[in-house]
Amino acid sequence: MAPPASRIDVHHHVMTDFYIEAQRGAGITGSAYRGFPDWSPETSRSVMDANRVAMAMMSFSSPGIYFGDREQTRDLARRCNDFLAELAAGQPDRFGGFATLPLPDIDASLNEMARALDDLGLDGVTLLTSVDQRYIGHPDFEPIYQELDRRKAVAFIHPCYPPGTEAQGWDIPRMLIDYPFETTRVATNLILNGVMERLSNISFILSHAGGTLPFLAHRIATFDKLTRFQDNYPDGATAYMKRFYYDTALSGADAPLVALLDLVDPSRILFGTDHPYVSDDVVAAETAGLDRFTGLDDSARRMIDRGNAEALFPRLAG
Repeated sequence: MAPPASRIDVHHHVMTDFYIEAQRGAGITGSAYRGFPDWSPETSRSVMDANRVAMAMMSFSSPGIYFGDREQTRDLARRCNDFLAELAAGQPDRFGGFATLPLPDIDASLNEMARALDDLGLDGVTLLTSVDQRYIGHPDFEPIYQELDRRKAVAFIHPCYPPGTEAQGWDIPRMLIDYPFETTRVATNLILNGVMERLSNISFILSHAGGTLPFLAHRIATFDKLTRFQDNYPDGATAYMKRFYYDTALSGADAPLVALLDLVDPSRILFGTDHPYVSDDVVAAETAGLDRFTGLDDSARRMIDRGNAEALFPRLAG
């Protein structure tokens, strides 16, 4: 008999008609490597059941909702968050949600954060790696970090299109190479700009096992006392890397898992799938790869599958 469904998937997306319409209006015709994925609550539940996932934290993914029109962005944020709240309310034992903020509008984002977390009861916020040519970690977003810290909130970091990289002849899908580096840029930015030192109450989740951060951790640490930012991270860069949480989406193989576990304790790792941008068969293969990995004992597996998420989201502990 198969083990019961117990996993909590912190990296699981939705796709709606209004979000597709907004992207098409901005000239976007699909995701990073294919058309827009088909999604419904039923397709999510199906892939969850097939991979022993009891609950998923849902979010809207790249490219985000800012296409140059701030009024449109504010409207889209409300629609996204209302949708997530309705989805979660319909099946609170299966779905939670990370709020979408109407960045780069700071005041509107603070107001929407309050509405989404306090009134709608969502579980945290999504921060795409950059918006309006600025990476998360930039000082312009300081009021957002301050409010997240005050709330002791969870912030799910997800990569999006890299700014300013439209090189001629570069037609490789962004999700292959650019996305992992975007996550790494933001993690490093949060450390070097002192956000991790000053605002330690925010629980940041890095997508895709931190992108390339585990591989580059030694290089970053080697130079961390040679940068002009060194006063912003007095404990050394590695100490702050160890404070992030990391999900396992698209990382179900020895190489990324060994690198990640060389950097952080299993208590900082969360289960993730990246469905539906990652197809059902790839989710199954990645989850099987995680199950086959020999570098985790039963206690660590229980933490990654569920325990660490329960600690981040106490309502899930029941």
